[in-house]
Amino acid sequence: MSDTLALADAAERERLAVLRAYGVLDTPAESDFDDIAVLAAQLCGTPIAAVTLVDEHRQWFKARVGLDICETAREDSFCARAMLSDEVMQVPDARVDPRFANNPLVTGHPGIVFYAGAPLVTSSGQVLGSLCVIDRETRVLTPAECQGLRTLARHVVAQLELRQYARGLDAANERLRDADKLKDEFISRVTHELRTPLTSINGYLEMLADDDLDPGAGPEFLRRIRRNSDRLMALVEDMLLAARAGHDDLRLNKRVLDLAELSRAAVVRNGDLADGRGLEIVADAREPVVVEADEARLVQVVERLVLNAVKFTPTGSITVSAAVHGDRAVLVVRDTGIGMSVLDSERVLAPFRRAATAERAEVQGAGLGLSIAKAIVDGHGGSIRIESQPGQGAAVIVELPRYGG
Repeated sequence: MSDTLALADAAERERLAVLRAYGVLDTPAESDFDDIAVLAAQLCGTPIAAVTLVDEHRQWFKARVGLDICETAREDSFCARAMLSDEVMQVPDARVDPRFANNPLVTGHPGIVFYAGAPLVTSSGQVLGSLCVIDRETRVLTPAECQGLRTLARHVVAQLELRQYARGLDAANERLRDADKLKDEFISRVTHELRTPLTSINGYLEMLADDDLDPGAGPEFLRRIRRNSDRLMALVEDMLLAARAGHDDLRLNKRVLDLAELSRAAVVRNGDLADGRGLEIVADAREPVVVEADEARLVQVVERLVLNAVKFTPTGSITVSAAVHGDRAVLVVRDTGIGMSVLDSERVLAPFRRAATAERAEVQGAGLGLSIAKAIVDGHGGSIRIESQPGQGAAVIVELPRYGG
């Protein structure tokens, strides 16, 4: 018996999910559905007709004729029973039908005597409700009227599915527009990021080829060429890593390690860089924070977050902290930099997206660092989020499963 109830509950959850996916509940009246209700009333010669959708608590009328209410409780619903029938369910006289004699819709307003309902069956076989006709007098529909009611019920479902299909097309078109925009942004940004070091490299190479070049300048020019070459290689590696992450192709070699130790090491590595920009960088990671992770990948995450903080913090400080919160290991990189809006805090985690504040400040970058960090964190079963306000700094918060938690 319990297995039967479990199956029934699962089927009802699936039915409700399908109903909600149509996005029709609690929407305004629409002439296409109103016309079907009018036709049903005229076909069957009844003063009342309704397109009824049944959710877990109520029956709601998408369209109605002769009714001044928009919904009733499901437990009082005739249509909830009509849904269970393959054919048109008829109740010639509800006043003497033991199922409905005490129903408040019979004993009170609107005073139902006769009811007939054709189930609204989707193309996948789910029943959403019924198209019903109601009278305050006893009657029975003819076979032709039943057939007509079933036909109109199919038209109701056709309208719902056409609207769902149209919404799907709209969403697909919107995704295509977003993809085109992202492609244009990608081409523009990457072209800029590639052109800048390439231009520099070409310039220094031309000067090295100049016969009048001061011999002492050669080593310095070569160092600058190497620096720009490294920048190019880093960008290419980021693009390749972003492509692999987009196809869930990140290979992780996990072992047990201390996130607090990685945090302290990142602060040491970037100390000179922060000092050079007049920033204070400190670690707040005194106690071990043990995780099972790919060390190289996790170092990439911490490094990218710290470098981002340095890049976007003109003055002030950066704090890298690691701590245990319940069964989670939490890493936080907090800065006093230019910050970003709440909307940008979400969008910058996608590839090639940059905050408006970063664009205005003309800070270099292809918009890949945070998306790569997110892909690595996701691959470890963790999460990453940004808490920030423009002009008030930012905190990037990474949560990972704690080892042994």
